[in-house]
Amino acid sequence: MNIRPLIAALLVTTAHAAPGVQGDWHGTFYRLTLTGLSPRDGTLSLLPGGTGADLRFTAALPTLTRTVPTAQDQIQISVKGQAVQIRSAQGRPLRVNLMSVRAGVEGPTRFTAIDLYPEEAWTTYDPVPVTPCRAPVPVPELPYQSPRFASGPVGFYLAQIDPRSGTPLRVIANDPDRLYPLASTFKQIVLWGTLRDVTAGRLTLNTRLSVTEANRSIEAYQPGARTVQNLATHAIVQSENTASDVLHLRYGPDRLQALVTAQGACHTRVDTTTKAWWAAQAGLLISVYGPDVNAGAQQAFSRPPAGEAQIRAQAVQQAQTLNADRLLDHLDRAFFSPTYHPQTEVYLQNRSTPREWAALITRLYLDPSLNAGTRTFLRDTLAQGCCRVKDPSVAYWGSKAGSGWRNVTMSGLLTLTTGQTFVYAYFNPGSDVIDSPHIEQQLPEIARYVLDNARRLGGGAP
Repeated sequence: MNIRPLIAALLVTTAHAAPGVQGDWHGTFYRLTLTGLSPRDGTLSLLPGGTGADLRFTAALPTLTRTVPTAQDQIQISVKGQAVQIRSAQGRPLRVNLMSVRAGVEGPTRFTAIDLYPEEAWTTYDPVPVTPCRAPVPVPELPYQSPRFASGPVGFYLAQIDPRSGTPLRVIANDPDRLYPLASTFKQIVLWGTLRDVTAGRLTLNTRLSVTEANRSIEAYQPGARTVQNLATHAIVQSENTASDVLHLRYGPDRLQALVTAQGACHTRVDTTTKAWWAAQAGLLISVYGPDVNAGAQQAFSRPPAGEAQIRAQAVQQAQTLNADRLLDHLDRAFFSPTYHPQTEVYLQNRSTPREWAALITRLYLDPSLNAGTRTFLRDTLAQGCCRVKDPSVAYWGSKAGSGWRNVTMSGLLTLTTGQTFVYAYFNPGSDVIDSPHIEQQLPEIARYVLDNARRLGGGAP
């Protein structure tokens, strides 16, 4: 029997299957499940007051009108043609997320999910206050102006510095001495440590390091034996988790932590690989954090530094026994599980305060132990990182962003054509914008926000 026509017919039928819409509670939030759409179909526009959203698709959807009671409100849902309208009946907070759920995460087939979080289902991030390691030297400070595009807590520190000594000259800050999860912006420190080893002759940019099942992290990566130069570039420019982890493990997480601590950053932690913190958040490190990851992570965070470091080292080792693809499936389930809480991220991820992190970025750029070659490589690589504004007033801009579930970060150094130099740290966990592809859309706005404030700070204007 010739089955090719049958296979072709099935493929055509599947590709052109009519879109479907179903709605039901998914734990503490309500989910609209859309089938028959392409993975990239759909745009999400949140209402300015955070009371709903408008969505639009290229495919026509079945008509659906529904009112869903919640503990304190009613969710009004209207699906008509290519448009989906979500509203809080009482104008109360209602967060909405749009995402493509991969096959194997929640069932054998891929689907599109619109998740609706009523007020009682929403969790918030509370930045943890700490006492600065050293009393900050008083400098002129301009008033902080919150970014209009952001929601949730924002930790921000922008300093104009002396380009030779790194001394802050004037600053703009908000919550500069509270702890925030760093996400991928921490990869700058991995690059720094690696280039210190290159300068010291412990390895070269042409040294090859192998990607293995143990050191491979989640998401896209380049397999095989790769040069240090290739790994460093991909860790910053593509934000490749595997490239960062290979270099991080080669340098040594405890050794990288010692480098940071030696700079006077007593609250910063950089001793956890991306695979380790994702595995912990996915609930796969039960032997380290126990069956309740939120409680176990908080307990680890509360321990003295040496005790927490031991737990983090165990997490790094245990994570290397896991398959990264399986890890990613579990991580996706954990993110939209009712047990997810943004507070846990600061307990598990690498972390810092805006003030400490900006000081570390300053030391990274001004490190006298780097030679001319490694310093040039560092600056050139970070100049390719995300994100910057193409503006004639900018002479140099090195940056590295990070993102995750309800979290976006960015930090770096920029110099204007006037010669004025600035370091900055921008941290925003617990955002109302949920899935990382959506919150990453804020990155150009964050870069513009940094530049606008640098000009304001450099000009001394209020």
